[in-house]
Amino acid sequence: MAQRTFFGTLRLAILLALLGFVALNAWLDRAHSTAWQRTLRVTVYPIAAASDAPARGYVERLESSSFEDAQRFFAEQARRYGVTLDEPVRIGVSRAAADLPPELPSQAGPLGVALWSLRLRYWAARVSARDPLPTPDVQVFAIYYSADRGAALPDSRGLSKGLVAVAHLYARATAEGSNQVVLAHELLHTLGATDKYDPATGQPRDPDGLGRPQQEPRYPQTVGELMAGRLAISPREAVVPDSLRRMNVGPLTAQEIGWSK
Repeated sequence: MAQRTFFGTLRLAILLALLGFVALNAWLDRAHSTAWQRTLRVTVYPIAAASDAPARGYVERLESSSFEDAQRFFAEQARRYGVTLDEPVRIGVSRAAADLPPELPSQAGPLGVALWSLRLRYWAARVSARDPLPTPDVQVFAIYYSADRGAALPDSRGLSKGLVAVAHLYARATAEGSNQVVLAHELLHTLGATDKYDPATGQPRDPDGLGRPQQEPRYPQTVGELMAGRLAISPREAVVPDSLRRMNVGPLTAQEIGWSK
């Protein structure tokens, strides 16, 4: 019994040490990435949803220039808060992810989400290890679905632990603008930005979720806050904008990602 207790304690100590190392490494990665002393390298891995031939054709045509709008958006918004980097975010495209990332189980509780997060980070690290491109600061796995898909897309998620995001997007030209809104939103999640909408309704919160909270009249808003993800038309109605030109980064989000104090 004493021997089993000793080895059980040893296993627990090793597990706690490993978890501590992972947590410390995640904290250091995030602190480094939000210091804004150099360009943040972001790699987007476009992947077609399973058995989706039309989406595969769309994905094959994507390249780094496909995400120039998001890159330009971050440069413009960063300048508003005094960030002096000419290129705070650089987005590249890699084909190193051949398979889909681990899927979050439906109705997963806190433990299930934590286990999925660990699996995703391990999977993302393996993708990075075989990627011929330089190791990025942030990995975004962009999963594309055919335009004729009837069901709603799964929720996209960005993890500040591990600097990994999974974005679910539409494989059609008319959705390119709204796709970049989703991708930019999840990218800022990896840097510590929080949602600025009511999770029960999806409505942007007032005032932090409004792009121009001082606007008169208050509605309809002419600009949306990126971490609200939608443009508020009224206190009870909001739409996903078709371009990042209709979005900005609000003061609270800027503070969360290190653009302001």
